[in-house]
Amino acid sequence: MTLLAVTDLTVHFPSRRGPPVRAVDGVSFTIAAHETLGLVGESGCGKTTVANAVLGLVQPTAGSIRLNGEELAGANRARLRTLRRRMQMVFQDPAGALNPRLTIGGAIAEPLVTRGLARGATARARVAELLNAVGLRPDHAPLFPHQLSGGQRQRAVIARAIALTPALLVCDEPTSALDVSVRAQILNLFLDLQRTQGMALLFVSHDITVVRHVSDRVAVMYLGRLVEVAARDTLFAAPRHPYTRALLAAVPEPDPAAQRGRPRLRLAGEIPSPAAPPPGCTFHTRCPLAIPRCRAEPPALRALGGTFVACHRAEEGQKDA
Repeated sequence: MTLLAVTDLTVHFPSRRGPPVRAVDGVSFTIAAHETLGLVGESGCGKTTVANAVLGLVQPTAGSIRLNGEELAGANRARLRTLRRRMQMVFQDPAGALNPRLTIGGAIAEPLVTRGLARGATARARVAELLNAVGLRPDHAPLFPHQLSGGQRQRAVIARAIALTPALLVCDEPTSALDVSVRAQILNLFLDLQRTQGMALLFVSHDITVVRHVSDRVAVMYLGRLVEVAARDTLFAAPRHPYTRALLAAVPEPDPAAQRGRPRLRLAGEIPSPAAPPPGCTFHTRCPLAIPRCRAEPPALRALGGTFVACHRAEEGQKDA
């Protein structure tokens, strides 16, 4: 069953000195109940804007965002407040996401109290349950954020996010501010919570190895558009888009001999400005497989086997890489 359906989502930000910044340009995807969709791409490609638009933190320029069939795009403030009980966000920086003047217990209890779901002893008992669920102890409740480690703060943020038992959890680079040694613990926590709480996840990251660890399907984004969407194992075994292949080729291989034998798809140049994207395929300025058609005609996201790919040369690109 489809939980979230995003259709032709467009988000343009006005600019005082030139054309609008086309942060997101016609993005469509779905997330099923209990599924994790990983959204991956380089910094600045628009993935965080997609996450913010889904939660109503950014107003879409065009397009549709439906949660259980109910339209979120253009919903008024009161309606969004109601809908946000069913979707929550875990931000990149746990220190910035917590009020330094509130105890950890107070921060986790806040949504329960604000929504009128629990108070007093009932709220304290629920906070203890949530702390246990994310691998913290009830005696962490009276502590302030600065008294916790980065990993513990992120666990507290996650506890607060699941307090209202949301159907959808949007995670925006939730491990990038953490030490490498802590990242695996937090990623495994997301997997455990998804299994026990039954949530769907939209997991945003620039790190394709992180996305591989947690996702059921992966959507690859470049300069405001989706270029490939596939089941995780399909995408990593047989990527169709040259940008996806370049991302995978950039992941270090621990074995030096294997690293030397890996095919490399080298990208030239810099990412174009989203205020002035190139015509045709926006990736053609960096793509070693580009042909004249790529410079003139934007490729549609189309089905190819078990993959959706936006590339004119997707059928032949594998052998040419």
